[in-house]
Amino acid sequence: MFILNSIAPIFLLIALGKVLRKTEFLPEVFFKSLNRFVFWLSLPAMLISNISRASLDFPTISRILLIFTIGTLLSLAFAWGVSLILKLPSATTGAFIQGSFRGNGAFVGLPVIIYTLSGIDADAETLGTVVLAPVVVFFNILGVSVLLHYGKEKQSVGKSVSTFVLQMVKNPLLMSCVIGIALNLIGVQLPLFLNRSLEALGKASLPLILMSIGASLQVDRIKGAAPPSLIASLIKVVITPAIGFLIAGLFDLTVTEKMIAILYLACPTAGMSYIMAEVMGNDATLAGRIVALSTLLSAITLPFVIAFGL
Repeated sequence: MFILNSIAPIFLLIALGKVLRKTEFLPEVFFKSLNRFVFWLSLPAMLISNISRASLDFPTISRILLIFTIGTLLSLAFAWGVSLILKLPSATTGAFIQGSFRGNGAFVGLPVIIYTLSGIDADAETLGTVVLAPVVVFFNILGVSVLLHYGKEKQSVGKSVSTFVLQMVKNPLLMSCVIGIALNLIGVQLPLFLNRSLEALGKASLPLILMSIGASLQVDRIKGAAPPSLIASLIKVVITPAIGFLIAGLFDLTVTEKMIAILYLACPTAGMSYIMAEVMGNDATLAGRIVALSTLLSAITLPFVIAFGL
């Protein structure tokens, strides 16, 4: 019952977003604006509010990130090996590998962590929020590297680095994490009226995030999906968390530490992978199918991940 109560609200809200969009109860332009609102205002407000007031436990954060980093790298290596077996074309290989490891940490991982672990450990939300910043950076570094290597249009190293740095600077999630950590470390407390405003704005982020995912989920992309999209999706939502459990077993971790790392590993492929694949000359069609299929499959796999981990 605990697992049902943790996971059901997430996918019910995703389904609600899909229904509202499909029935045109709310128009497409509303959800496009909602995406911008969540990405640029609501979620950053939550990150700044939570991180600036958090008690930063760097040894614990380091252990979580170690499991996550090793798990992601092994997942990437596994996907690369599979791509060689499948003999995929270069542009397809880039989208395949990225879709196999790049998770939707902000829009799926963090909500799942908060809904699942907050009732068990009061520090879970804070830890999950603080860990999000390096998770975002790491996914971007690996994603850009893979897509640049396999893309149709090769770019110079200098241009690649400048493109990546610009993307990071413009990422409001990363910048809000940096601001929150800076405020925390220098001991600056936001005025009560400002913190309450950020907190109220941030509380709206989780349900809006999930409805936005549902509205933007393009199930029609799955039609005619070739085996690579299914294989990449299974690597993302089945193999990757399994790798995480194996690695976590080698360390002395609390349940919260272990599950935060594994849930970030277990979340479905990020929608940004489709955009990046298209921009950088990779197989955008395959990338979009992996996003849609892995999101649907995660509704089945995440309850098993939580049941096994708890």
